[in-house]
Amino acid sequence: MQSFATAFQHLQDDLPKTDHILTSDMDLSSAQSLWLKNSFLKKFEDSKSSDADSKALGLFIRSNERCKSFALNPQQLFQDVLINEVKSLMDSYFHDGPNLTLDLSSISGGLMTGPGASRGVVSDNFYTKLFDSNLTSTSERLYRDYRCAIVDWPTWNLAEIARENHVRHAIVEGNRLSFVPKTSAISRTICTEPNLNMLFQKGIGSFIEGQLLHRWKHSMATQQFINRRMAQLGSIDGSFGTIDLSCASDSVSLNLLRDILPSYVYRWLERTRSPSVILPDGTRVELHMVSSMGNGFTFPLQTILFASIVVASYGILSIPLVDRSSKTMNFGVFGDDIIVVRKSYDFIVRALQLFGFEVNDDKSFNTGHFRESCGGDYFRGRDIRGVYMKHLSTSADVYSIINRLVRWSARSGIMLYGTIKYLRTLVDFLPVPLDAGDAEGIKVPIAPPGMPLDKHTGGVIYRYLSARPMSFRPPTDADELRNYPLSRGQKRKIFFNPDGLLTSVVGGFIRDGRITIRSDRVRFKIRRRVTSSWSDLDAVGAKDPLGSRWKAAAEMLLT
Repeated sequence: MQSFATAFQHLQDDLPKTDHILTSDMDLSSAQSLWLKNSFLKKFEDSKSSDADSKALGLFIRSNERCKSFALNPQQLFQDVLINEVKSLMDSYFHDGPNLTLDLSSISGGLMTGPGASRGVVSDNFYTKLFDSNLTSTSERLYRDYRCAIVDWPTWNLAEIARENHVRHAIVEGNRLSFVPKTSAISRTICTEPNLNMLFQKGIGSFIEGQLLHRWKHSMATQQFINRRMAQLGSIDGSFGTIDLSCASDSVSLNLLRDILPSYVYRWLERTRSPSVILPDGTRVELHMVSSMGNGFTFPLQTILFASIVVASYGILSIPLVDRSSKTMNFGVFGDDIIVVRKSYDFIVRALQLFGFEVNDDKSFNTGHFRESCGGDYFRGRDIRGVYMKHLSTSADVYSIINRLVRWSARSGIMLYGTIKYLRTLVDFLPVPLDAGDAEGIKVPIAPPGMPLDKHTGGVIYRYLSARPMSFRPPTDADELRNYPLSRGQKRKIFFNPDGLLTSVVGGFIRDGRITIRSDRVRFKIRRRVTSSWSDLDAVGAKDPLGSRWKAAAEMLLT
């Protein structure tokens, strides 16, 4: 399908000519155009490079080897001080006075399956993973921990007894590596964990998130928005620098954590991680990184580790953690997205290198007028983030890219006439209001004439494209023997586990009597909906604050 190439050609024709690199003296319009041009096909999956997977695998193997050889090796006095400060911080996070805080009880409260696949499981929904599959783990002890963790939840405990009488628990050596899209040039590696390992990893991750909130009022639900705001300020006055790390999730070595974590915390991480990985060609490789993408505690662990390095560095540099004037935190960490005050930047870069991490110089900024963090790209205080087109194979894909490009035009003031005109030829005109989803139709500022009105509310009735997730109704008794659809096109009989079904309902994993499953095949259906605020931009302004600018751009581009 060559429509993506045609769309990109129209985009290039619509945009003003710019330099190939961003410079501090570049005007805003040129910066926005450059960023859109660079982003448009960057993640387009149909143009994926033939060696994208092999590049990703090479990076993973090299990261693992670096972890194997890593050792904390302070060369100067301040490095010794820094290491000891980080150790002290880590110790304080996992102790409450004399009491240890990370134990089976604290982990049990956060037990959760991940959203994706697990080793040895034929489907990725909660019910099938835990109540109709082999439970897989890397040790028998982890299964015993699981039985102890659920003993106080009678329904879950009864569900496990029924499952154990139906299928057994299996020991596996580790996780399995596969690839997911990142950019068209290189894939991203992700490892599928055994399902019991993932359950405990998520519990540990949840505990770490709680400690971040308790110690620093650092909420993982809101920190990315705080990071973006700080990046925006840094792009205006240079007060903050942004740091991005290369292969951060694959660079936290076991050797490092053995040195800086309390021993009992390290043992929990070691017990629940995968000690080895199966590569796509079947080769088994011992893992020297503590975890990888796909592990349930990777992201929170990165956050608390990098935050500790920043806090320790601030202490050495006598930089306050809280800005005295604004009363807000003087740093931001969200995974490997790190923001620090400008004068600490060089010191913290060296500190991160001391702990075994590589700073990505191409995506880290402490000078000039550009900063990026957590999906926000800012130039002189203005958001210049481009639009990424991942697919162009369904009507939903086309509707989504049209709406995002119109929104980009409203933000930038650059009208993409040729691009929008071409994309509209690929789909039927399906007008929807501004507060509809991007993939539901083409957002227009005023309801077209002749649309029906709801006789009860007077609102406009409109049609929209609805994605229908694959789902099925679970069995209602033990004698129901029909085959049920599972992920990746498979079908099989589902074991009737009434206590497992009840646990899934209480947990919110069965809704409207159906179990939703992830599938590569997405079905779409035209549905109807009523809105009473189609043209009321104030009513939807909280969702899209562009307001009248969006209306003007939409009228110019869509008529």
